[in-house]
Amino acid sequence: MASYRGAPAAEVAARLMEGGFVAAAEEAEELVAAAKGDPERLENLVVRRLTGEPLAWITGTAPFCGLWIKVDPGVYAAETYLCGEVLDHAVKAIDGKVEDKEALNKALHEAKVPDTLRGPVSFDPYGNVIGNVYIRKVEKKDGKYINAIIKTYPNASQFWTYNKDDFLKQPVYSRDYPPAKNLE
Repeated sequence: MASYRGAPAAEVAARLMEGGFVAAAEEAEELVAAAKGDPERLENLVVRRLTGEPLAWITGTAPFCGLWIKVDPGVYAAETYLCGEVLDHAVKAIDGKVEDKEALNKALHEAKVPDTLRGPVSFDPYGNVIGNVYIRKVEKKDGKYINAIIKTYPNASQFWTYNKDDFLKQPVYSRDYPPAKNLE
């Protein structure tokens, strides 16, 4: 196991485990490798992970189909990869029997993927995604501009902070609703 401040990466794993991370040992290994022997950089990476920033954004890499792909921090083009992660999770849940469309559809709707490129992802009863919302600002890091996370709203649904029943009673958002009061 790699070392951290002269101690095994187990110290990093213990901090991640305390923070509720399921794959703490594996994530600790990735963080230690990304720090390239620099204890100050490692501390920065660990703190970023403990605030909920996705691991792939921190390390700059992510596993995909047995390969490691490069990921720029703050990447917006994560949708296809995220869809693949959810699909992979659902296919594994039904032991690869994708010809059973009913079972696959059920597995997709019930998917709870704990550690995607964008953080945890699940779905509400309407099939809409529930996931973290990241508020970001542009910062210069390592000589390039990135979208740095300044606040994370965990497990945000389509209803945000609104009461679901009250929200669904409202007319569908359109050009005419809500009425624009300040147009000429």
